[in-house]
Amino acid sequence: MTSALEWKKMRRTGFFPAFLAGGLLTAAVPVVNTALRPENFVDQQALPAVILTGANWQVMSMLLSFLLIIGACIMYHTEFADNAMQRMDTLPKRPEDLFFGKCSVLLVLTAGVLVVGGTAFLFCGWKWFSADRIFTAEIGKSMGFSFVMFLPLLIFMTAVSSLCKNMWISLGIGTICLFMTSILQNGGGILSYLPFMMPMKIYPALQEAQAVRCLIISCGETVGFGVLEIICLKIRRNFT
Repeated sequence: MTSALEWKKMRRTGFFPAFLAGGLLTAAVPVVNTALRPENFVDQQALPAVILTGANWQVMSMLLSFLLIIGACIMYHTEFADNAMQRMDTLPKRPEDLFFGKCSVLLVLTAGVLVVGGTAFLFCGWKWFSADRIFTAEIGKSMGFSFVMFLPLLIFMTAVSSLCKNMWISLGIGTICLFMTSILQNGGGILSYLPFMMPMKIYPALQEAQAVRCLIISCGETVGFGVLEIICLKIRRNFT
């Protein structure tokens, strides 16, 4: 019920067209990159999935991450505008239901963008690499893996947006953290598992043990941020 209400509210804004445009821009990255210099990729001695994701996923994940940051900020900005959030607190509706309703909308949109991005990879593979079913399966696994990697970022940014009445504060936090990944991405250790770093993981480039570790950590971070958000919302409601 909450998710359906969130969809109705967002349909009245330019949220969905903007997300669609961002998704198409993300999907255009591998197509344009490969079309402009196909010889740089086709001549490499590696699997097509490794070549395409290695050359394009960093930019694609940055674009989708920024799209999620903006999306989370806009969704809660509509609630804080004109004190709508305060009026909702008077209703017999738990704030965590609102939070998870918004998360569900972003989850569906993220999955949609990843499907479009995966389709772009498949197009590149079939056109320039004469890819087979193994390539198709590898891209499918890669997009599913990336979906799980985006969960901590999605929950974290939605939580930050729910706690900041000023949209520019939450947007600033998200943008700064996102661009910090360009500094930290070459590092290892625990920093490589921060929410903003997880989407940068490239499934075909990981060993099986590394991929499993990333999946476990991502799920743990998602649950942890969700629990912390519920606690913060209960505290805020008791003191407002």
